[in-house]
Amino acid sequence: MPATENAPTPTIPSRVSAAKRFVLDLIGPIYTAQGDHLDPTTAPPPTFDGWTAADAEAFLSAEMEAFRTGLRPPGGGEVRDGVVADLSAFYELTPEECVARALTWEEWSVEEWSTQDRSTPEGLRDFYRSTASWSFDLLWYAYLQSEGYGPPMSVAVVRFLADRGVRTGSHLDFGSGAGVTSQLFEELGFATTLADVADGLLAFARSRLERRSSGARFINLNEAELPVDEFDVVTAFDVLAHVPDLPATLGSLRGSIRPGGWLFATFDVRAVSAESAWHLYDDDWELCANVVEAGFLQRGRLGTIRCYQRVEPSAGTRVRARWVYRNPALLWLRRVARTAEFRRRNPTP
Repeated sequence: MPATENAPTPTIPSRVSAAKRFVLDLIGPIYTAQGDHLDPTTAPPPTFDGWTAADAEAFLSAEMEAFRTGLRPPGGGEVRDGVVADLSAFYELTPEECVARALTWEEWSVEEWSTQDRSTPEGLRDFYRSTASWSFDLLWYAYLQSEGYGPPMSVAVVRFLADRGVRTGSHLDFGSGAGVTSQLFEELGFATTLADVADGLLAFARSRLERRSSGARFINLNEAELPVDEFDVVTAFDVLAHVPDLPATLGSLRGSIRPGGWLFATFDVRAVSAESAWHLYDDDWELCANVVEAGFLQRGRLGTIRCYQRVEPSAGTRVRARWVYRNPALLWLRRVARTAEFRRRNPTP
């Protein structure tokens, strides 16, 4: 049921037709800045606009309650209280300061980015390792998902897996952020590992999970590589758009997944702006092409989540990438469609 007593219940939308899906894929996401976060205590009720059937079903599921459990205080209570307490305890800020920083995280992130030159690999690495604003952004967004203000991505994934008979195994959250996805997988019986290059985020996630007596494993990717042939499931939500060397990273990810294992990825690509400088790509087809070329085949979609399965790289997978995501005719048509959509959204006076 919805997280709050007065929250509306989403209806189950009809499935998207193949023709509409092609048009949506052709246009792709067109985003710039994200802006301030909402505060559910003062915002209008969620509308669930743009949600897929999988999103709505996930929000109404028993697994959604397991997701909320990972956000609540260790002894039980409200989701909001657990989120604010985690931030307050780790960063030694008052609850009021934590809420304020969470709501305006993007402005803070721009400040962190502008402290030094980020055009070099060293400067980019330093940003990821030192950022604190992302802890507030990611944990608050998990809170928003619990209230219906964002599609519950990790819940949709565990339901997708259960429908295919995968209800336990070894899970890796690559670019683990605040650790929320790992908490859900562990709650549902998976052995979970968190991996990140962001030292501060990894320390924050460890603090949150240790407060809840988690048995999760942690890998600091600045100090260690991913193990080989270990994971049945890898989630990589909104992380690959921040990776400068996609082929190397995807090769490492593929090597860590057992044959036939799953990779679930979202590509948070954004047009260049001061508020999106840490998003290194503005077109998700470039990321899709790299994933396929690395040895993955897409087996489904859950809204913005692409569901891939590890396969043996072959001439066929390379041709698939070349004739879809690197097809000159389709790329030209995509540029035209994206330009028209951008102008529709941003009409000139």
